[in-house]
Amino acid sequence: MLPMPVMFVFLLSHLMFSLSGQQAQQTKSNMVRAKARVVEQNYCSGDADAFTVSLSLEIEIENPSKMPVHLLWPLVPLVGKVASSVGDAEAGRFLYEQTARHYPQGKTGFERLKLEPGKKVSKRSGYYLVARHDAAFSLPGSVSPGRYAVVLVFNPEEVPPTQMAGPDTVKSITTEAFLVEVPADPKLVSCAAGEKSQ
Repeated sequence: MLPMPVMFVFLLSHLMFSLSGQQAQQTKSNMVRAKARVVEQNYCSGDADAFTVSLSLEIEIENPSKMPVHLLWPLVPLVGKVASSVGDAEAGRFLYEQTARHYPQGKTGFERLKLEPGKKVSKRSGYYLVARHDAAFSLPGSVSPGRYAVVLVFNPEEVPPTQMAGPDTVKSITTEAFLVEVPADPKLVSCAAGEKSQ
């Protein structure tokens, strides 16, 4: 067993290290603020039980800090979290979470955008939800008609070049919760492949 003074120093060092790590993680996550807005919503034909809610989104990304940051783009919504309300989403209570699968059709041309303090930039992206015609039908990772809060986590489709991934470069963003309305009797259309982030 370690002597009491040594044990105290060890515990104090561990505590300071943990707080420092949490502080660094919070600083990194607070480098930008992202808000998503639905600019177009279509309902794509599926089968007798389900259809797809296709969302065209405008992503407003703001630098709330006092220092410039660089934003890596394009990023894509690789993780989607769906909650019953904005309050539930903010409290971390989600109905389900899903990870999308993306297969780049060639080399991604990344940009490293400089975002000055207090400045904003708007980007376009897309996402989709699987919806059920009948709320009683069981289908994991889907929603029934109603209103939902969605949180998206954007990341690169592929590993960016080393020279574009500095410590002040934002390579992942999480949107604030935004609302999506799924109607009970949507007008279904035939949809093409989902749009990529622009």
